[in-house]
Amino acid sequence: MAPDSSRQAARRAEVEFDGWPALALENEHARLVVIPELGAKIVSLRSQSSGTEFLWKDPTRPYRRPVFGDAFGNYDASGFDECFPTIAECPYPEEPWAGVTMADHGELWCAPWRYELPDERTLYLHAYGVRFAYHFEKWIILSDGAPHFTLRYRLTNLTPFPFLSIWSAHPLFAAKEGMRVVLPGAPRMRLTHAIGARIGGSLLVEYTWPWLEGTDGRPLDYSQIGSPDLDANDKVYVDTPAEGWCALYQPESDEFVGFTLSAAETPFVGVCINHGGWPFTGARGFWAAVEPCTGWPDRLDEAARVGAYGTLDAWGTREWTLGLCLGTAETEERVAHLMHEVRR
Repeated sequence: MAPDSSRQAARRAEVEFDGWPALALENEHARLVVIPELGAKIVSLRSQSSGTEFLWKDPTRPYRRPVFGDAFGNYDASGFDECFPTIAECPYPEEPWAGVTMADHGELWCAPWRYELPDERTLYLHAYGVRFAYHFEKWIILSDGAPHFTLRYRLTNLTPFPFLSIWSAHPLFAAKEGMRVVLPGAPRMRLTHAIGARIGGSLLVEYTWPWLEGTDGRPLDYSQIGSPDLDANDKVYVDTPAEGWCALYQPESDEFVGFTLSAAETPFVGVCINHGGWPFTGARGFWAAVEPCTGWPDRLDEAARVGAYGTLDAWGTREWTLGLCLGTAETEERVAHLMHEVRR
């Protein structure tokens, strides 16, 4: 995780990816690729040394330009998108937009973004709301000589009315049996979604990470990734740890991918594990989504009822930052040490 002493400079380029115009940002340690036309989806996040691709891609689902407002699962259901101003489709809960349908997985993944290339280390991407008036901006910055990206966000309300919303990062990381989701401490957790026969317990009830109930009533360690044949898809929301990081660790290869974040800016982390349970067509999806976010559950109208959402003041602007890091570690304890060092 430490910067390479040679400190080879990061570089960016306009490239082609699976036949789509794309932007690449890379140094000797890591490479990231974005397709602006597909909602600025990050379609590849790769270690240069091992060749590991960290993001899930269904080989049976080629990229297609989405119809705005269509279901997310009708398309490639892969990569790293941004969900805003909701995650699940629902009506906006308050005036002056009460009843306006909020698109599945939000408005950003299904609309083309614009971009600029301000310098060799930075991609700047932005989009405007469709059914709601806002400006969403994102900078992706790669460190020189290290596998560390900084994701800077700015959101501007273009109306004279307060705007309720949920924002969630939506990275679908390729899973392998035996992987672990690593969150420091024992933060509060709520189960919000379960398809299949893996998870028991009750929805929206508080638990303590990582323990839920299996369908047999026995304790189930939710941090552990199981077999892709479990035919299950489930999700929890965890309070962002005070330590300010979370990670997905593969003991077999000693590789991990992690986020650094601020609990004040992004108070929750969604963890959605798909053991082949969704979507219902195409290849059996096998991924673990570790999703820094500003509210729960997935529907904004339900989040408003439980008081877990964000409000952007009239004409207001909000900014926040995530760190996105790749690395290698022999143990979970070493992962924690390295993420702590990055967080500093």
